[in-house]
Amino acid sequence: MSLPRWSRTAVPACALAAAGCVLSWAGAAAGVTPSVLPAPQVKVGKAQTDLCPTPAVATALADQGVALEAKSPGTVIDSGGRRCVRLPITRGEFALDLSKGSVPADGGIVFTKAGGRSVSFTDVVFDFGSHKANGTATADGTKAGRARQQAVELFSFSFQMEKTKVDLTKGAAQGAAALSLGTGGHTALKDAFGTSPLPAQGTVFDGTAGGDVAQAAQALSRALLP
Repeated sequence: MSLPRWSRTAVPACALAAAGCVLSWAGAAAGVTPSVLPAPQVKVGKAQTDLCPTPAVATALADQGVALEAKSPGTVIDSGGRRCVRLPITRGEFALDLSKGSVPADGGIVFTKAGGRSVSFTDVVFDFGSHKANGTATADGTKAGRARQQAVELFSFSFQMEKTKVDLTKGAAQGAAALSLGTGGHTALKDAFGTSPLPAQGTVFDGTAGGDVAQAAQALSRALLP
């Protein structure tokens, strides 16, 4: 997908704000290229991401007897009647134009099937450059009685630009993305359960995120002023 770039109209508005600026990532799609105007790096503070299965995926999980759980410090929440997993985020950084960055999440997602078999997706790191969420897939309840772990591509994701923005004056950000199952995640689920309860194609989770971000005014000024 095409990543947004800074808007020419955003530059003077931001330059006038000594402490930061308010930008819509969706509205900064045209204008000065990052090579001319580098996008500031935004550091993530206390944030969280909610991962909710699509209605079709929720039905598939129920039909196959697979429960969606969370690995601490992640928690299970109800969002609009959907059972979702909330993962806390306490570190990481990304470029304001979403061209690069790495944001890890704490906790994990657990798929548990009747009979005690389960697969955990943990150590999830959202990479903005590749649009991949890599992490560790752990299969428990195998015949050998041991957990099998492997570092894999758990998901791929694309931004929902109209729902994604950052406000540097308030130190807050929110975003949304559509997550598809990665090849490693699909293989881990298939190996553990015989068949994957999640489809190999299409959106499997709707992801939303929000929380605190920080950007030094000095660094922002260097990026914006000629």
